[in-house]
Amino acid sequence: MPYSLDLRKRAVSAVHAGMKKVTACKVFSICKRTLYTWLKLAEKGCDLRPRTGFQKGHSHGIKDLDEFREFVNNHPDYTQEEMAKHFSVGSSTISRTLIKIGYSRKKRAKPIRKEMKKNARRIKKK
Repeated sequence: MPYSLDLRKRAVSAVHAGMKKVTACKVFSICKRTLYTWLKLAEKGCDLRPRTGFQKGHSHGIKDLDEFREFVNNHPDYTQEEMAKHFSVGSSTISRTLIKIGYSRKKRAKPIRKEMKKNARRIKKK
C-alpha cells in the first residue's frame, strides 16, 4: 500500500523547514530513497500523489477463451506481440492462453536445410 499524501507532504515540508533528511526518515519511518524521490518530485513541481492506474493483483489474463480462439482463427498470421497489443496484455499471457486453448507456438519461421535433407531421405526410403 502506498504512503498517504499527507505523510508525503509532511515529510517534504519538514525537510524544507530545516530538518535533516536522516532525521526525517527516522521520524516518519521511511526509507532515504523514498524521501529523496519525494523531494525530487517536489523540486520539479510535480504532484506528490501516489501513482495509480497500474495492474493490481496477479496476471489478469484473458477471460473469454471462445472470443480469443475465434480471434486466433481469424488472424493466424499475427505474432504473439500483435495479439498482446490487441488484448492489452503481455506476450507471455498470450502464450499461456494459446496453450490453454490447445494451440502450439510455431517454433521456426523457415525450415532448416539439414532437416529438409533428413525428410527427403525418409521419403526416399519408403
